[in-house]
Amino acid sequence: MDLEALADTLSDALAAHPGVVRLEPTVRSVIDRWTPAAIDQMHRTLRPAARPPVVARDGLVLSMTDLVLTLQIDLATDIRRSALELAQEAQDLAGRLVQDAGLTIGSIDVTILAIEGARTP
Repeated sequence: MDLEALADTLSDALAAHPGVVRLEPTVRSVIDRWTPAAIDQMHRTLRPAARPPVVARDGLVLSMTDLVLTLQIDLATDIRRSALELAQEAQDLAGRLVQDAGLTIGSIDVTILAIEGARTP
């Protein structure tokens, strides 16, 4: 399974979902992006054939262990939508996309990091 392609699909689908303002970049998501890169370099050095199954984007981290996928989604949402309902919708949407990709879901954690009102011109 190409986790990079799945991460792109998830990012696009979640960003386009009504009520999602953006996938929220956080210090944690930056560190989560750096960590796989560092681990990847270590694996390439120590075990050239092995690559760690972790992919990170702003607001999205996918990790796979034994063909079981774990997702962390960090969102900024629109104040006009219920954050709880939107988190559930995001979780359901991500779950469908993961299952459509033929993977087993370990967990999907959705964190609402910001709730924003309409922007003023």
